[in-house]
Amino acid sequence: MTTSTNSLVLEIVRTLEKEGVPRDTYQLGREIDPEALARLLESADSAIEVRLEVQGVSLAVTNSGVWVTDDPPSSPPECPRCGRDVTAVIQLVPTHRTAYPCGCPVEGESLE
Repeated sequence: MTTSTNSLVLEIVRTLEKEGVPRDTYQLGREIDPEALARLLESADSAIEVRLEVQGVSLAVTNSGVWVTDDPPSSPPECPRCGRDVTAVIQLVPTHRTAYPCGCPVEGESLE
């Protein structure tokens, strides 16, 4: 991990600890991809804010820091094809989107 990734991970962990979430109750690498998040923040041309949830705590992450938001934890959307919870939509080309982890194709803005 790079220095910026390490700093970001440490800041997220400290923020979660302040909210009473013990370190041994989650694996941050399974919740988010810290290296991808750090690269996204570093490469943004303008101010970018990434919202994420870890153990039911809603966080906002920017180049300026990490803080808890007042947003209530959300339930993941369901795949319109199989009904499983969708944690991400992967788009490799503009015309093809895939729900993760089920792998079903997603058309248009059906999960937005």
